[in-house]
Amino acid sequence: MTGRYDDDLSQLQEINLLQESDSAKHLVAYGIRTLRTTAFIETTRDPIMTMLSIGFEKMLKLALGLLYVEANRVWLPAAVLKNEYRHDLVKMESLLRAEIHSNIGRATHAPYVTQALSLIDDDPVWPALVSALNRYGKEGRFYYLDALAENPQPEDSPASFWDAAEQIALDHDAELTDLRRRMLDDFSLSDEFYRSLNGGLASSLQNFWDLVTMAGIQGVLGARGEVWGHDFKNVGRQIDGD
Repeated sequence: MTGRYDDDLSQLQEINLLQESDSAKHLVAYGIRTLRTTAFIETTRDPIMTMLSIGFEKMLKLALGLLYVEANRVWLPAAVLKNEYRHDLVKMESLLRAEIHSNIGRATHAPYVTQALSLIDDDPVWPALVSALNRYGKEGRFYYLDALAENPQPEDSPASFWDAAEQIALDHDAELTDLRRRMLDDFSLSDEFYRSLNGGLASSLQNFWDLVTMAGIQGVLGARGEVWGHDFKNVGRQIDGD
């Protein structure tokens, strides 16, 4: 990447960008795959939320960083990352989506980005998933440890936030609701039900990943974002299952 871009990133920063991108995309990929294939969310929720909360935080900060480089020639200052963004996925997701909307005119083929944006903008489950991962990443991962130390957290558990996302998915999917009703009468359908439920949640997460990579590929995230977008969508065979 050295010398290919009109900005002031050093060679070491370029290496760090590649390393952080590799970490982020594999955390997200493993998290989504585990969610899509899990049989019992109760035993896998913490590993899934750990991977996804960290992975999406990294992805959001990378995408926002690329936008900042395009505008200012330098990477996001540490003060912004640590003091303004911190671990707030809700804030960063909102900022990034607003930036993609505002900069869609940069896109080589805007309809691709518009279509990807629409999937997220029109998804009733997505905000609840972001809130669940935000709750887990900011403090909720220590919910039971704090309670054990007799210092309970004031907010509901991360599991409650995840349950809320599941309920929204049910409320907006008549076929899934019908499958749940039939499962309660015939528990042999439980695997099919949970596979469908978890698969729907995984698709919402995948759609946001696709939006960010498409925004990069199409130039919405700036010159560096084009190459980054292509790289960020590619994961190894051990993850994608090929």
